[in-house]
Amino acid sequence: MPTSFLGIPPSSRRSTASTRQRENRSAQITQAVSHRRRKSRSPDARALEEVAIARNDSGHRKKKRPHLQSSATAPVELHSGISDDAAPERGRKAKGKHRAQSYFVEQGESLVLRELARPSAGSMRGKRKDRSKSRELPPLPSKSPTPELQELAEDISEYSGADFLRMKLELENLRKQLSVSKKTVLKQSKVIDELRRDLSHSTKAQKDNESEIKKLKDLTKKSDEIVANVETNLTCQICMDLLSRPHGLSPCGHVLCQGCLQEWFRSAPPNDEDMHDDFPDDVLYRKKTCPCCRTAVRSRPIPIFLVKSLASAIEKAKASPSAPPRATPPPEDDPWAGIFLEHDSEEDWSGEESDDDYDDDDGWSFYGYGTPDDEESYEGPYAHPQWAPPTVNVSPADFPFLDSLDGDDLAMLRRGATLQMIDLFSMRYTHESGLQAVVDNANVIFLGWNIELHEGDEMGEQFMEWITGDIFERPERWEIMEDMNGSWTAWRLVPQDEVEEYDTSDSEAWAADMDEDVDM
Repeated sequence: MPTSFLGIPPSSRRSTASTRQRENRSAQITQAVSHRRRKSRSPDARALEEVAIARNDSGHRKKKRPHLQSSATAPVELHSGISDDAAPERGRKAKGKHRAQSYFVEQGESLVLRELARPSAGSMRGKRKDRSKSRELPPLPSKSPTPELQELAEDISEYSGADFLRMKLELENLRKQLSVSKKTVLKQSKVIDELRRDLSHSTKAQKDNESEIKKLKDLTKKSDEIVANVETNLTCQICMDLLSRPHGLSPCGHVLCQGCLQEWFRSAPPNDEDMHDDFPDDVLYRKKTCPCCRTAVRSRPIPIFLVKSLASAIEKAKASPSAPPRATPPPEDDPWAGIFLEHDSEEDWSGEESDDDYDDDDGWSFYGYGTPDDEESYEGPYAHPQWAPPTVNVSPADFPFLDSLDGDDLAMLRRGATLQMIDLFSMRYTHESGLQAVVDNANVIFLGWNIELHEGDEMGEQFMEWITGDIFERPERWEIMEDMNGSWTAWRLVPQDEVEEYDTSDSEAWAADMDEDVDM
């Protein structure tokens, strides 16, 4: 039964004990109960004990007040702070029944139930006597228990000791599980840290490997470029394949296949000065030139064994394992028989016995060009030539078939060149470097400031062939610089004692002087 309702029978006589005594007794009981509090680990235990004490206190008050009931009167139901009138009977006017009012008073840590009963008609006289006493009592505030406290009191009564023990065991189990989970998390954290370190090491190793791979790729690329460059240089310019039995030509030094050279020399067209085709040994005495630079070849090609080894190694590296190796042709006793004269025949053909048959112009050793005998014995130093005045007296009037004559062309004509030679060898003239000609479409030759052609060499081809051969046969008379693309540039040198210095380097002034000399 809730603490808000207490059934107290009305009484026509006063209670033997005064109200103050009852309050003191209830306070003592409350204090005694409060000293016997149970020890609890929960912070809500104190609130639950206060509710239990309040309920016990109200129960004690009900038992200690039996004298308020009377056998002559029916019990009256008291409400906390509320008085209701009884329902009137049917057909009769009901009198209002007075119910005693009850309320809670906060005293210390417990709630004390106070009762206020409205006086009846029979007890009015006694009330008047006690009016003076009641006036002395201070008004007590009314306080009813909150619904939360009532629910807590009901929950406390529902839980028994076994349930509390069970919940305590469950709490201990949960704590153990939490401890195990923490240990597991700690172990997993260590494993994760180790995996992160391994990942960091793997990432670093991967970066190092990528760097090494990049370096190896660069080296491989450079190696491929070198191999491609070597392979290009070991390619025959006739068959455009790797050299097979390579032979070198003299004096230019170009290397080609033996079979390609044989075919080239046999199929070369004869010149006007060569013998007729019906002559049986026409190929032996035919002019032979290099297929690359058109330099005259005057001796047999010689085998180049180093180039042969390099070409064989590259061919083996490029060949697939399943491909059969290229068959090596059988060696020939004399691969140049019928193309070049024998060594003894060459010596006889160009020996000293026929020197008496040459005329005065036989000082020229090659197609009318060469160095005199006294110049061959020169062993002094060579130097770059300097500017020299023109040596040929020509004017635009000497070329009436031309609409106009360029000033540079006129300067080259005055220095020994011809119109055909200028066009064929792309000749140029500058005041600082003199005459320069281009051979083989890439090689540049600086000829000095004056040249002298043979009478029958109008095109200048024989002169340039002799110059090209002299570069390789007499390198001390030339300054050669090779380029990265395989071409070269050569400067013609002259004996140092032949270098002359002139007062003026005006070509026009010297040309005018030559005109005056001709007129005189």
